[in-house]
Amino acid sequence: MVNRCQLRCVMCHFAHPDFVESDMEMDRPLLEKVASELFPLAHDVVLSSSAEPLIAKELPRALELCREYEVPFFHFSTNAMALTEKIMEKVCEVQMPVMTVSADGASKETFEKIRRPAKWGRFLSKLALVDRVKERLGSEYPKLSATCVLMRSNIEEAADFVRLFAEHGVSDINFVHMGVLGGLGLENETLSLFPQLSNEKIAEAKSVAQELGVGLMAPMPFPESMYESAGREEEAASSDEGGGQAIVGSEGGIDVCEFLEHKNREFNLAVTSREEHRRMCYFPWYYIHVNPNGTVFPCGHWFEFSTFGDFTKQSFGEIWTGPEFTELRRQIRDLELRPVCANCTISGMGRPDVLASFSRREKQRGG
Repeated sequence: MVNRCQLRCVMCHFAHPDFVESDMEMDRPLLEKVASELFPLAHDVVLSSSAEPLIAKELPRALELCREYEVPFFHFSTNAMALTEKIMEKVCEVQMPVMTVSADGASKETFEKIRRPAKWGRFLSKLALVDRVKERLGSEYPKLSATCVLMRSNIEEAADFVRLFAEHGVSDINFVHMGVLGGLGLENETLSLFPQLSNEKIAEAKSVAQELGVGLMAPMPFPESMYESAGREEEAASSDEGGGQAIVGSEGGIDVCEFLEHKNREFNLAVTSREEHRRMCYFPWYYIHVNPNGTVFPCGHWFEFSTFGDFTKQSFGEIWTGPEFTELRRQIRDLELRPVCANCTISGMGRPDVLASFSRREKQRGG
């Protein structure tokens, strides 16, 4: 709904020195059009993607539309800094099932190091606000979940992260690996350089989550075969696995079916569980990303930036069956992956046993 954020988290594209923030925001007529065409068909509507939804003027109306169209599951992810009692009351009023808060740290030092210029005390006060409004209104919803982007600076707090948010009533936590974007200077933060430490700390966090009754979605473990190569940086272009089949992995690595089942669950894609998968990615069949100006991407990590349609000029049917989506589906089906797919920019979308998934790369515009 917006393409803005108040924070400049160290791993985010908003922190890139060349990034220029846009004041683009989805207006009411466009929101109503998108909702009328998509919401009746959707099983899951996410009101945020790599931006801060609480600063969107039309967020209250978007929440109402989700309820009016009886969307089964709708939610957003927020840094919580702009959360107010009025917004929280609206979230409770429409009974939004889940609200996700992003934190990336379980201590003041780590939180403020990563999530600049947010303050730890203010963040904790917003968690208290959620509890206070829900209790005052007697509302069970939204359930609170939390997400953390894992990197060297916070991996040793993984178990403490679970403990902290369990104390605040969080029911589910999602850990994802950091993908290194070129130009941010975070090459030494990727956990592909510390696979054994990553596996140990995530296993510890899983144990704590089970003990406390908290659901934890975490990345698949790095294969032990990667321990010997730990400490080596790899460029996507020079990695042996960095070509068009990076996502497939290599012999002796993680099973492709196991990997895809994990990713489909993580992203709540309506893909039936199966013993064999013939596609390396399901997003172009189950997902559509609508930008604030109405243009469309096939996923939320589309750093090629080519658009697949425009809701200000086209209907959903025209976009969904149009040449751009049709060709991308063919490429994935035939494993003729374009660079943005072969070296998916978000490491959590890539194979943990494929170094190219964690390699640094520049954001690039494509045709």
